[in-house]
Amino acid sequence: MKKTIKYILAGILFTPLFFITSCNKDINDINKINPNEFSDSDPKLMITGAQLANVMLNEGEAARLAGIFAGQFTGYDRQYISYGQYNMTSGDFNSPWEELYSKGVGQCKLVRAKAITVNDKVLEGVAMITEANLLLTTSSLWGDVPSSQACVEGINTPVYDKMSDVYTYCIGLLDSAIARVGTSNKYAAAYAGSFTWKEVANTLKARALLHKKDYAGAIAAATDGVSAGNDFYAKHETAAPGAWNIYYDFLDWNRSGYMSCEGSHMFALLDSASTKNKRNAKTDETARFDYYFLLDNYSPVDPNMYGGIFDAQANFELVGNNENELILAECYARTSNDAKALDHLNLARKNNDDKFGPGLYSDYLSTDAQVSDNAKLLKEILTEKYVSLFGQVEAFNDIRRTKNLIGIPINNGTSLPGRFLYPQSEINSNPNTPAPGTLFDAVELFK
Repeated sequence: MKKTIKYILAGILFTPLFFITSCNKDINDINKINPNEFSDSDPKLMITGAQLANVMLNEGEAARLAGIFAGQFTGYDRQYISYGQYNMTSGDFNSPWEELYSKGVGQCKLVRAKAITVNDKVLEGVAMITEANLLLTTSSLWGDVPSSQACVEGINTPVYDKMSDVYTYCIGLLDSAIARVGTSNKYAAAYAGSFTWKEVANTLKARALLHKKDYAGAIAAATDGVSAGNDFYAKHETAAPGAWNIYYDFLDWNRSGYMSCEGSHMFALLDSASTKNKRNAKTDETARFDYYFLLDNYSPVDPNMYGGIFDAQANFELVGNNENELILAECYARTSNDAKALDHLNLARKNNDDKFGPGLYSDYLSTDAQVSDNAKLLKEILTEKYVSLFGQVEAFNDIRRTKNLIGIPINNGTSLPGRFLYPQSEINSNPNTPAPGTLFDAVELFK
């Protein structure tokens, strides 16, 4: 944790702070001004930096590691081979944690305070949503994390809050944000899509309540969540280093060959030649298979970084309607309303048909073998969600909270990873960091 919270000015073209208007001006007055020294920043610009930190957390190294642990990717070269075998140390988790708080949570708190002073409720709400997204992702991966004392002036070694308390705090943030943002999508320089902040906040809230097993609460939130066609993306519309898709940056530009899909459970579910594939008379995965994978490239099976899901200019889904529909489907199934659950599963399948079809994903009927009883229906819902959330942290969360209901194979030993290890950098600098534990310990809400 860093003592000083830095102001981030992301993507800003700076203009001169002053113009010399008189040759007679006292040179000593000019020398008193340092145009390169910034004492403050506009919160409308600062929020972009916090959002970029959120994108880095949910699309960068943490998402890759979560994807390997979830069986969506495989480690293919160098240290990623060890990661795929779950051979990791605390130092391997320094990068995802590194600037999460100072450039993410800390910035959100500063923006919130500044937004209040200028009475900009939408900006305040956007900062709340960003902070909640950051902390919920962090807590889902590490469990207990700093929250109540994080980035508080004068506190250099914040305490770690229980995972359940972090979730309570974040759900409160989202409720407060929903009351402020309305149907706006302002202040979203780092994002793309025709989303509204209110819908995004409701789906994030539904996700958190699902983790807490509050199925009725999750249904209520998801009912107002991200609607069809209004998905929320990290923006990658420029094919240039620093702007393009982060997975592409890793897979092709910086670490080609390190990570593959060869032998992954994700590949098996979509591969027509696999005995584990999820295809059936009403489900043709040919188009999605081609969108997700490249064969015979750097490794036997690469994630599709050329024209597919991880193309350089492919926006990365952070919160989408498929997830929202499948949260509703799962919650209805777990509360014994299979008819409603099937309705929402079919809505997610319709999204797939709109994108990859037409005619590849027909509606299931309650008499179809894949959904003919509650247990089969639940597994079909979770399998579809796993495939829909390719590359997203939430797939790893689902596997852990459901006790691996869909049967992800274990790469090494007898257990799947249960959490991220606290980074060595935090262990070295904060005496409040909990005991290290192991990679296979379950976090509080997923026990």
